[in-house]
Amino acid sequence: MADTVRIPWLRDQHNHASLYASFIGCSTLAGLNAEESLAVLRGLEPGRLAVVFGWHSALAPLRTTDLEDLPPAVIVNLSMHGFALSDAALPMLAVDQPDMVAHRGDAEWGERNLPQLLEFFSRAAGLTPGKLTILMERLESLGLGSVDDMLIPGEEEFQVIQQSRWAGYIRCWATPRTFQTLGPASREALAGLKFFTDGALGSRTAALRGRFRDGRNGLLLYEDAELQRTLGECHGFGKPVAIHAIGDQAIEQVLVVLERLDRDGVRFPLVRMEHVQFIDEIQARRARQLGLVLSMQPNFNSDSRDYADRLDARSLAINNPFRMLIDRAGFTPGKDLIFGSDGMPHGVEYALQWGLFPLYPGQRISIEELVAGYGPHPEGKGWSDVEIDHAQRRVRLVGSCREH
Repeated sequence: MADTVRIPWLRDQHNHASLYASFIGCSTLAGLNAEESLAVLRGLEPGRLAVVFGWHSALAPLRTTDLEDLPPAVIVNLSMHGFALSDAALPMLAVDQPDMVAHRGDAEWGERNLPQLLEFFSRAAGLTPGKLTILMERLESLGLGSVDDMLIPGEEEFQVIQQSRWAGYIRCWATPRTFQTLGPASREALAGLKFFTDGALGSRTAALRGRFRDGRNGLLLYEDAELQRTLGECHGFGKPVAIHAIGDQAIEQVLVVLERLDRDGVRFPLVRMEHVQFIDEIQARRARQLGLVLSMQPNFNSDSRDYADRLDARSLAINNPFRMLIDRAGFTPGKDLIFGSDGMPHGVEYALQWGLFPLYPGQRISIEELVAGYGPHPEGKGWSDVEIDHAQRRVRLVGSCREH
């Protein structure tokens, strides 16, 4: 028999709200196979550059001959790591995005320039107040009342958020490069600076100590000295920092660099490590010693199912080691262990499904831990009813309501 539990609206502490909002109204390939994806792409407007998202490059690969015959399109991978350009899009991008044109199909270049690419996708799709409202109301219906936007594209998009009724519910982060283009008031209002140190599992570019099953290595985006210099140069901004590191090799690099900076007296108001899916216990204890906050995604427990084609059995089992972090390393949900979704997908239902009923026991978190890790939406303005069937190992969101 299922139990129904009422929980407050939560804060998604790792999201890309401005990017997802900008995609509203764009064509999507999410959930489509190769034939269906090509049908959508062939139906795009011939004379206008389209931004298309949700492409699953593994399930719906696009051949060179496919791209030759399509209308102008920028096709964004489901994971946001990776893109394709139709041939008809090349002349439209040649002036403003020459490097993107020159390096299409180059996965390493794409990872090394990911922040700029994501910012371009958002600008090309276009963020408007109406799109932002649609997204935030959709998030409320999924049990989320507020978010951290981890990559604001620029001043224009920041102002769309700041001048909206959602301004108090979206904390914005930006890369150091974008931060320096913002006006003084926007810099002051920004939550912090975002850095990337490796890629992603979907694109086989997360920096693991071992190889992916096809023999490929992941990708570190910095040399140690370069990362140390970059962080040191940003210290003077006085902002918290959030550092993307998925693989254990990337996690190790970040810890080594932060330990060196700490010994030199270079400390930030707050350091968040984002994702850290393959952190081990020794690394976790070093992270606690440094006073770091781990920002993780319970919904990424499903990577242990979805990426069985590219990760070995050991890696599948050690992904998202929540029980180790909480029970042995001493992290506390809501204090130095916080949760978000990365928008993959949004909402409390999928996070609870994979948090309560993961494939591996070490990934399990309780509903109380999940709620604490997400944290309540400011002002406590809403609640969600969630049906939990332990016998069937199933979670279902049955209602979400704003309190008046």
